[in-house]
Amino acid sequence: MSAPSALLADGRSLSARLLVQLFIGQCLVLALHLPFMPPWLLGVALAAAGWRFLQLRRRLPRAGVVLRLTAVVGVLGGLWLQYGGLMGMQALMGVLLGIYLLKLLETHDRRDGRVVVIIGFVTLTAAFLHDQSLLMSGAALLAAAWLLQSLVVLAGGRAGRDAWREALWLLALSAPLMVLLFVVVPRIGPLWTLPQADQAATGLSDEIAPGDIAQLSRSDARAFRARFDGAEPSPAERYWRVYTLSQFDGERWTRLRPEQHAASANQPVSRFVQEADRSPFDDRTPRYVAELLLEPDSRPWRPSLGTPLASDARQRYLADGTLEGLVPLSSRGLLQVASSAAAPSYPDPAGPAWHRLLPQDANPRSRDLAERLWHEAEGDPRRYLTALMARFGEAPFRYTLSPPTLSGRDRIDDFLFDTRAGYCTHYASAAAVMARMVGIPARVVVGFQGGERHPDGHFTLRDYDAHAWIEVWLEGAWERLDPTAAIAPERIEQGAEAFLGGSDDFLADAPFSPLRLRELGWANRLRLGVERAEYRWQRGVIGYQRERREALLAGVTERLATLWSRLGQLTLGDALRLVAAAAGLLLLGWLGRTWRVRRAGGEGHQVRRLQTWLERRGHGPLGGESPAAHLRRLAPSAGPAQGVLEGVAKDLERLLYAPLSEAERRLRRRRLVRQLTEIKRRWPRRR
Repeated sequence: MSAPSALLADGRSLSARLLVQLFIGQCLVLALHLPFMPPWLLGVALAAAGWRFLQLRRRLPRAGVVLRLTAVVGVLGGLWLQYGGLMGMQALMGVLLGIYLLKLLETHDRRDGRVVVIIGFVTLTAAFLHDQSLLMSGAALLAAAWLLQSLVVLAGGRAGRDAWREALWLLALSAPLMVLLFVVVPRIGPLWTLPQADQAATGLSDEIAPGDIAQLSRSDARAFRARFDGAEPSPAERYWRVYTLSQFDGERWTRLRPEQHAASANQPVSRFVQEADRSPFDDRTPRYVAELLLEPDSRPWRPSLGTPLASDARQRYLADGTLEGLVPLSSRGLLQVASSAAAPSYPDPAGPAWHRLLPQDANPRSRDLAERLWHEAEGDPRRYLTALMARFGEAPFRYTLSPPTLSGRDRIDDFLFDTRAGYCTHYASAAAVMARMVGIPARVVVGFQGGERHPDGHFTLRDYDAHAWIEVWLEGAWERLDPTAAIAPERIEQGAEAFLGGSDDFLADAPFSPLRLRELGWANRLRLGVERAEYRWQRGVIGYQRERREALLAGVTERLATLWSRLGQLTLGDALRLVAAAAGLLLLGWLGRTWRVRRAGGEGHQVRRLQTWLERRGHGPLGGESPAAHLRRLAPSAGPAQGVLEGVAKDLERLLYAPLSEAERRLRRRRLVRQLTEIKRRWPRRR
């Protein structure tokens, strides 16, 4: 009997209500993708749904092959124009979304509807390629619940509360298995990779000119988060190195990769970079150990608090004291880095001559100033640099997010003698050039400084925390020198957010950033609470990797071993008491199951109790009237309980006389019990 019913259900055409059900599911899934995908895909969804509804009302014909192919070609063409091809990850995601949305054009029966829902589950899963945040996970769970209850309805279930109850029950049944698989099953790498978009998280680039980093103050994009194992650095020590710049053409500072350095110096690459889990260039004892939660980035940079000394996974350690990953991050990742919080103590294999190079015959006024300060310092590099920093701290030099534009060949001259207003890159560039002019090896370091400390102890570094300083080679080691500390010491002590918050340019590209409400107490507490929950989610769930799985399983194994050893030490009396307690629990379980079976299985007894309840209210059965006939007779005058009475009568007759499968019989018995309770709740109070 079950097979013909299934075939009949598959052949049944979709009603307008079921089409609405499928369309809402599409909108929920599409909402997860729209922040990262072209908004015109929403128009595709509305067009496909509109055609189907007009076709259902016979105002339009069925979508033929030509129309469907035209729609597919249109979506592919739009994605091609949007992304310049169809082989990138975003374009392929758009193709999947287009197939999902256009499938509604050829969805006419319940079988087609189930195909739409299955494609919806696949598209829903693909949303996590965009983002794995707590908000995305919660929204995906809601969309999955809707798709699941759509499957229940398409399988012949009743729409509304019954379908939701069944869907939530299925989700609850699957939750323990999901948790078990998450905890126990090892993570495996992807079987294939998709071409990633060249998208950088930090906003930094391989080269900078004065003013470039100032543009990052307009954004609140998160670069990474950090938590320290043990002592935390003071604000003046929170210099996060990302990369160094050593080539200056008079306008821009450029970074050379280790392979480029090795080729130009005719040296082996191993002198400039090595893969290891500990730095081969520096054997100092780490001062700080930080766990970094890194944002996805198409570049392999890894920040470190000063010189990186060790990590919990193999990385590329560069001889300039910076760190790179073996591959770019396609999703958020955890990395533990031990570091010195200071500049490298070893020489750069590029040599001091490389770090003295400058364009010839450029910035003559700066050269005259450098020679005068050098003469006044009597050739002492430290006295010279101290005098240079003191000059930056004097008026009319000022620190600003909107400095005058520098153009022309002698930009350092223009800054030092004319505009005298700039951001960290202006001062770092000028300081490095002035150091090189007197023969002091110098380079520019770009990274982040400061960061917002949260109440739970972790730090968040954002784009506006980007910073530039210099390192100079003195007495056999590199030393950090930050001109910003001379011109704007509050920027170092208070952080970028506190120091720059009053500027019109600060967060100009983030008009709706919650950071704008940081002065409003309750709003700032709410923001911090949300960010704390998101951090714990990313660190504990998304960041759950092999090491944590092994540690968790080792702890469980240890507890089981302890329990087993304690069981082995039990006396005979203790063992008998345990056996008696177990037997009592089994007996209670058996009695409970028996009661549930009787409650669910005695449908005749349950209906007779309802008839007795109705009889006390003056609506008892007539002579020779069956229970089903009794309930049907009362239904037209039962008001809100009419539909439930008719449902009970139908289910009772099916249970008593129809050849039902065991699964369907259990389902109808459970529904009958719920409906009997519902009748008493809906029965009119005054009759």
